[in-house]
Amino acid sequence: MSFTRRPGSGRPLQINRREDHHIVRNAREQPTTSSAAIQAEVALSLGSPVSSRTIRRRLIEGHLGSRRSLRVLPLTPSHRRLRLEWCRTRGNWIAAEWNQVVFSDESRFNPAVMTIVFVCGDPVVNASILFLLYCGTALPQPG
Repeated sequence: MSFTRRPGSGRPLQINRREDHHIVRNAREQPTTSSAAIQAEVALSLGSPVSSRTIRRRLIEGHLGSRRSLRVLPLTPSHRRLRLEWCRTRGNWIAAEWNQVVFSDESRFNPAVMTIVFVCGDPVVNASILFLLYCGTALPQPG
């Protein structure tokens, strides 16, 4: 009596184990390669297209997940110490002293930008303009 494996009910695999190892090995050798580039390379070697989802699944099975680069560098203990010293020296400042400080990392400033604020639905206000700001100072209202 002999035993043979019965065919499964799902779609047959398009990539064999050897190709799986090839995908994972290439991704480890070139860690910045995208899954689309790997997909194109595998499609050329196999002669038939392979879905990007299949490539990503094989990479996950090989313990190679996607990652995103850091937006900012992490603070070192030296950075933390310097920031704490800066805060402690200015802990008892009054508002006039704080008005002299510009926190440039909060947003980007363009002093030549004109800002107009509109009031909708009030025809009495001259041309629906409540006030006009130019370089941070209010201009006199017409009329």
